[in-house]
Amino acid sequence: MSLPPGFLEELRSRVSVTQVVGRKVTWDLKKSNQNKGDMWAPCPFHQEKTASFHVDDQKGFYYCFGCHAKGDAISFVKETENVNFIEAVEILAREAGLQIPEQDPQAKEKSSYRDELFEIMEVSVNFYRRLLRSTQGVKALDYINSRKLTSAIIDDFEIGFAPNSRTDLFDYLTDKKIPEQHIIDTGMCLRPDDGGPVYDRFRDRIMYPIRDSRGRCIAFGGRAMSKNARAKYLNSPETKLFDKGRSLYNFSTARSALNTRSSLIVAEGYMDVIALSQANFKASVAPLGTAITKDQLALIWRISPNPVIALDGDRAGINAAYRLIDVALPLIETGKSIKFVLMPEGYDPDDLIKERGSDAMQNLIDEAISLGDLLWRRETEGLSFDNPEARAALDKKLDQALLNVRDKQLKYHYQQYFKDLKWGAFIKKSGRKSSGFQNNVTTGNAVKGSFIANSDKKNFISLKETVILAILIKYPSLIEPNREKLTTMGWNSKDHILFLDEIVNMGHLVSEEITENLENKFGDKVLGKLFKQSHVNIIPCLGAKNDPEQAEVILSDEINKLEIQRGLEAELEEVVNSSDEELDETAFWRLGQATQAKFSTKKSGKDDLTNFETAPNGVKLDKEEKSQFDALLEEISQDTFNKSKNHEN
Repeated sequence: MSLPPGFLEELRSRVSVTQVVGRKVTWDLKKSNQNKGDMWAPCPFHQEKTASFHVDDQKGFYYCFGCHAKGDAISFVKETENVNFIEAVEILAREAGLQIPEQDPQAKEKSSYRDELFEIMEVSVNFYRRLLRSTQGVKALDYINSRKLTSAIIDDFEIGFAPNSRTDLFDYLTDKKIPEQHIIDTGMCLRPDDGGPVYDRFRDRIMYPIRDSRGRCIAFGGRAMSKNARAKYLNSPETKLFDKGRSLYNFSTARSALNTRSSLIVAEGYMDVIALSQANFKASVAPLGTAITKDQLALIWRISPNPVIALDGDRAGINAAYRLIDVALPLIETGKSIKFVLMPEGYDPDDLIKERGSDAMQNLIDEAISLGDLLWRRETEGLSFDNPEARAALDKKLDQALLNVRDKQLKYHYQQYFKDLKWGAFIKKSGRKSSGFQNNVTTGNAVKGSFIANSDKKNFISLKETVILAILIKYPSLIEPNREKLTTMGWNSKDHILFLDEIVNMGHLVSEEITENLENKFGDKVLGKLFKQSHVNIIPCLGAKNDPEQAEVILSDEINKLEIQRGLEAELEEVVNSSDEELDETAFWRLGQATQAKFSTKKSGKDDLTNFETAPNGVKLDKEEKSQFDALLEEISQDTFNKSKNHEN
């Protein structure tokens, strides 16, 4: 559709983006300023607890500081309603009471043609529904009743019946003066290649209408009544209305049924979705006779960030779940993943609910396993890892799978998770548990009294926090894109927290204005001291020359290092707070893994080489700290080697 100049501006001026977004989110009223149209809420596009989604009603835009989704009212409707641009404009225009201008003749003809096809599909829905209740549909209705479906659920899903006749539907549609070619273009009827008479695509089948996100019928799925049919299930072909790889059965209804307490369930077939809905799992969808595609997964994530996949409990269902892992890995990101229900062997959701009830299904949903756990199962199922070659092969397969994960932070956590699983599977079960760590008072005290346990938090974190604050003051444009990380990462210095609060609230100002306000509040000596610290003033982008790109890289790197440091602290805390009896090999292995993560962070700046030593991987450590920590790791390593040797002897 070609819209005249000024129409979209008029539409945007009449529509409140706050009102449009407000239908999908719950505003954080403490953080929001309703009078100014400055609103905050948890983001509807990714799973989070904090309110990082910002709407500026005056400017007419939204932006998420977590997943970086952004746009106006039209783009918001597009994304949340799964419609195209013109359809989103039509929805908002109706709400605003605006008449959409006449289209150019060609576009108008195309839109009108699609509308005619939609009308044909609705006529077909009613035709099939009526026949199900007729004498021709007796056997089909008996079969449906044997599946224990209620009349209400049959009506809700508009289940119908296509009679075993070659042209019943075609004759019915042509009697209504519908052009033959239009009927063929819907996919409901076909013309033979030899030019013979047109015939119905669906014959002697139970019919399931497939609707798009706006509730319009775009296709059908048909289940054969005859056991001798070439295909048990037959779907509509690809048409101007229907793209099988981008559609989901029951999507529109499932989206409406979703709430904060429910998860979207992805089942395998039509009857699974219908049975789930009858058991009050109304937020259920299914792919259309094929494996879940990346487009379908994107559609699923639009309405549910952590859906549950409930495929059949047979080998084919398990293999389909395994294949979905490879589809999902390149697409997953923080706050967006999938879980898997492991159905009992030989059961699908329909069978399980009939035999064991809805509580059994709910229990399986509650116990759904993560994508990581299913990936581990796929790569280890039926294999033995009692030799180094087998373990090396597993490492290679897991590493290869994780190459597809684009979210670096998420990839790191997957790697750590698999290390934990390998520890539990290969080391704890190998009979080496009594290596002597449980009562090793010397090693335990060495860790508890080490410089890194007591002083690293003070030195390392203070250094990083100072650099972050200095960058934010000089480059205010970096505040908003990093707001959520900055306000949720947990700061150690109370002075730094005070500085951060002031800086974040002044993100709309330029650097000079921020500096002046901070000096007025805290005094020029405090700010001068911050910028004169050696590890700050040697960073080029904080000197006389402005370099926003380098500043952005350094800021991201410093935040990342602090996040990794938090992981190290958690492991240290576990060791430090453990009694000597509780100190075992697992605790030290986890400590070593966390330490390696810290040592693998990339070099981002030039710290004062007089006070700090650079490790080969780029991490800056106080020289005394590095020396003591190296000695500690050497002591632990040697002690482990000796105890293992004694155990083997």
